[in-house]
Amino acid sequence: MNYLTDKEIHEICREYGITDYTINSDGSIDVDGDVYLSYRKLTKLPLKFNHVSGNFLCYRNKLTTLEGSPKSVFSFFCYSNTLTTLEGGPKSVGGDFWCSYNK
Repeated sequence: MNYLTDKEIHEICREYGITDYTINSDGSIDVDGDVYLSYRKLTKLPLKFNHVSGNFLCYRNKLTTLEGSPKSVFSFFCYSNTLTTLEGGPKSVGGDFWCSYNK
């Protein structure tokens, strides 16, 4: 469950340079294109993603969970974090899935 308002979601998208997105009724977002969240020192993802048509890049952070990951994505890159499980990760990946260099 996402408790962010649409205004807060818009602000977070602007902060992280996420454009061309749609907010769904459950508070998740669909993104037409890539999402680049790497090198941000994140311990968790800032939004709840649903579908990302391009690449989802969240490598080289301090992520301990993949909660909020897109349900479907073209390629997913979460290497070099502190993950101990892939739980919460994408259900469908059309291209690459890179998760090396985690715990």
